[in-house]
Formats: sequence, structure tokens, C-alpha cells
Amino acid sequence: MVYRIHASDRTAFKRCRREWDLSSRNRQNLEPLPGPELIDLTQALRDALAVYYFPGMWEWDRSIVQPLVHQALDRSVRGQADVAADDQIRHELLDRGHALLDAYAAWAPTVDHFTPLRVETDFEVNIPDPTTPGANLLTPAGDEVRYYDRVDLLAIDSDDAYWVIQHRLVTDGWADQDALQLDERTIAWSWAWPQFYLGMQITGTVYNEIRADAGDLGQQSPRPQPAGRPQVGHRRMYARSSTVSGERLHAEGTDAFRRTQIRRGKAELAAAGVNLAAEVTNATSVDLNIYPSPAPEVCARCSYRSPCLLLNQGEDVTPELSKSYRHRPPEPIREGRLGGVTWSMNRGAAPPRWSTQS
Repeated sequence: MVYRIHASDRTAFKRCRREWDLSSRNRQNLEPLPGPELIDLTQALRDALAVYYFPGMWEWDRSIVQPLVHQALDRSVRGQADVAADDQIRHELLDRGHALLDAYAAWAPTVDHFTPLRVETDFEVNIPDPTTPGANLLTPAGDEVRYYDRVDLLAIDSDDAYWVIQHRLVTDGWADQDALQLDERTIAWSWAWPQFYLGMQITGTVYNEIRADAGDLGQQSPRPQPAGRPQVGHRRMYARSSTVSGERLHAEGTDAFRRTQIRRGKAELAAAGVNLAAEVTNATSVDLNIYPSPAPEVCARCSYRSPCLLLNQGEDVTPELSKSYRHRPPEPIREGRLGGVTWSMNRGAAPPRWSTQS
């Protein structure tokens, strides 16, 4: 058997053990029944940017690619239509998303000094046991522990340095740079990737922050783009970086967009693996205590407040769980994802089926 831990499990475990116990696939595996929730514009943006940075089209004329990017946004938003509050919300979000993508297409070429290698790529790796060199971590029941997540974008620069890139939709303000340096999810990407793809060392992480109102901030219409993307003239998936030094953090951008590049050192990545192992060891211990972590920033966004209150009052939570929650169904295997279809390791995710209609 395999005990799989996702980045979301890790975050939930440290945020509130009760929420984690109710939601994790490794625990009660419950999710709220579908309701009139807002469309996830962040996911729609990631789906669109996966097309924008699709490796097989990187050297295409941008006038050909951009309509496909907009189609990807449409498909993602309309695919969430069954949970949208009403058609007006969907149309407003589509208008905002299309304006955002046009503004992004005008800005991105000024900072995209790399070649994309993979988009929206799933990975799964063993977690080494820090107490036993050469051995992998096991649960008390003897199950192998694996960590899995999805990388938004993997790219290579002109110095043969590999970078993992995360797209972020910003609503309140740019992330604090200290918080970015401590961001454990992308550090875990950098730690895990060399195990997933042997021999490929990650130089660092890049945060691609996009304001949700970017299309309303007076951005110019997209400038005509060249027919090709000549910044990096190769897509090698085996070279080691010739760059051994450089500034730790570099940020650039506008009022609507910001790109922050952070180099990650060997000690930092090694510590990430040790920390992950310690957290998993704690989460899988046989005498684990489950308790809530009440705080405004935690409870305000929690989907499990009603059963939590009942548990705090010592009441039977079974009727509430039966009425308002369901067992989360298995994750669907999306075509183009790792394990969904056979696809060349050197080409990234399989391309989506393009439609001639928007």
C-alpha cells in the first residue's frame, strides 16, 4: 500500500487538524455538497496560461496562440458553470479574464527570458527517511509514503538553469517577499523534481503574480509579437546549469504584474525534505491528537465550521455530515496529466483538443 500526501493535505494539517481530519483523502475524505459557489478564476487563469506556455507552441506567432489561450479560459470557466451562482457572474468573470489575458500578453514578453519545458505537470516522489540513510519513509503500518503535487510551469533559461514557476492571481496586494522566500510548496517542488526527473537540478522558484484587475489598470493593447520566441534556442532536458552564482532574489513588474525569482540553495532544499518527513511522521503517528485551531483567518475560509461547532459541544456530528457532506470522489485522470495518457517525457503535458469555436 502507498500513503500519498498532497500539498493541500500538508497545508491543512498545519492550519487546523480538525479540518484536515475531515477533508483529507487519508482521513475521513469528506467534502461539502456542491452549492452555488463562485467560479475559481485562479484555476481558469492557470488553465489559460498552460496554453500560453505550452512548449510545442512556444515559437508560434502569438497572434495564433492568443485565441487558443482565450478558448482555454472559456472552457475552464464554462466547465465550472454547474456551481456558478448565475450566468451574470460567469459572463463578468469571462470579460475580466479575457481583458487580463490581453494585458498579460502585452507584458509577459518583456520578462519571459526562458523556454517552457512542461506545463501543469503532476509528480509523485518517495520521501527519504532522515533517520535511516538510503531508506524511504514508511507509515507505522508499513505503507510507503509518497508526496505528490502539480507544477504550474517548468522552464529553462539561457544558462541551462531550470526554474519552477507558480502562477498567482492577486486580489489584495503583492505577496511579502519574505513570505515568498519561505513558501514551502514551491520549495517542495524544487526539492522533489530532481527525484522525479533524475539528474535535473532546479535552480530556484519564480512567482508570476497577476492582479485580478490587471485588465482595468490602463494596460495597453497587446503589441504585435514576433513570429518566434528566440530568447532561448534549445529545450534540453538533461543539461546542468553553468550558472553557480547570482542574486538570491530578483523582482520586476508593473502595477498589474510582478515576477519574482528566488534561487534555492542545497541546504534549503535538504531542509525542506527533512521538514516534510517530520510532518508526515507526525500526521501518521498512531497516537495523533485531533483538535481545532480556531482563529479568524482560519475559520473564515473553512468549509467544516458546522461539524466543528457540534464536535466542540460534544454532540453527535453524524446527521450533519450525512446532510451537508459527501465522500470525495476519486480524482479524475485528466488527459495530458501524468498517468492519464502516454506522453513523451521530453514534451510535457499532451496538448488539449482545440476547438474552432470560442
